[in-house]
Amino acid sequence: MIIGIDITPVTSKPTGIGLYTRHLIHELAAIASPDIFMGFAAGMRPLDRAHIPFPHRRIPLPSRLIYEIWERAGRPFADRVLGGLEVFHAVNYTLPPLKEARGIITIHDLGFLRNPDWFSPKILKSFRKSILRHAQRAETIITVSEATAADVRDRLGIDPTRIRVIYEAADKSFYPMPRYLAALRVNDALHIEGPYALFVGTVEARKNVTGLLTAFSKADIPHTLVIAGGYGWRSGEVLELAARLGLEKRVRFTGYIPDRMLFPFLYSAADLFIFPSWHEGFGLPVLEAMACGCPVITSGTSSLPEVGGEAALYVDPADADGLARKMQAVAGDANLRAVMAAKGVERSRLFSWRRCAEETLACYHSRI
Repeated sequence: MIIGIDITPVTSKPTGIGLYTRHLIHELAAIASPDIFMGFAAGMRPLDRAHIPFPHRRIPLPSRLIYEIWERAGRPFADRVLGGLEVFHAVNYTLPPLKEARGIITIHDLGFLRNPDWFSPKILKSFRKSILRHAQRAETIITVSEATAADVRDRLGIDPTRIRVIYEAADKSFYPMPRYLAALRVNDALHIEGPYALFVGTVEARKNVTGLLTAFSKADIPHTLVIAGGYGWRSGEVLELAARLGLEKRVRFTGYIPDRMLFPFLYSAADLFIFPSWHEGFGLPVLEAMACGCPVITSGTSSLPEVGGEAALYVDPADADGLARKMQAVAGDANLRAVMAAKGVERSRLFSWRRCAEETLACYHSRI
């Protein structure tokens, strides 16, 4: 088969969907398969060509313009741009016009339908009106968790027989580093010393960083709180709250960290990882933290219990006092941290990017 895959998110500064796409195409290329893979990209952001393992073509027009052209004219056909395909996989919610290829779409989460306040107007405008249409056009819908599969079924009315749940995974580079070496690397790169609690993710409304700051201000622990991630929707509220709570000296905002190789050290040197997000399609940072032996406290909502299983502690993301108590319990008990670390490493081994690629390839070859 000749299979086309949307590689638009594979940029030099990937976040969740970009990392998903990068790992997927890398593993697909590594599988011994007679299939031919072709990449398709639209937009002006430069592609990270070092992480694209097969031939590709790109429409160098602004994303908003190409989406508008697709909506109004139904052209150009992505499968024709690539010279003819049997299957096209849209990895980021939007299925471009196809002339003959079967369409497969990955829907990572539907949080923008659950609570519009979590997302910027740009995101809402792009996805809320179009997601149902794109889902209906696709022959198969891949979701990255059972929680998202339930949302696709219930909120979009999609027949469950058209939905396939395929989990993400942590990269093989995420494993427990010796703590003293990890701490040295983190100090050298980010100038962070002493014990710290860690959050990884875009600083935006959906991630509930304001709730994290409130809980941290109530917790009686000697740690610094490291918030590692770029600034997103309503991030100004987070910075303002940190100032109001007098946390400027206890909270470290790193901004976006381009060096992905630093993250295993960052997780391994942390005493605990805290991820009180309101809603996640999968929650990859939770899995990365567990793979590195970092104890995890996260929300008992959406997909997060699917990822953490019995290895994590769960909280109501609206309960800052409850989160503060759990932070104190984990930070103050070395034995508890050791037990959670061991369970987390074991749990993380249940997830594999190779398995993700194999199950995705099976979707390409199956017919509903």
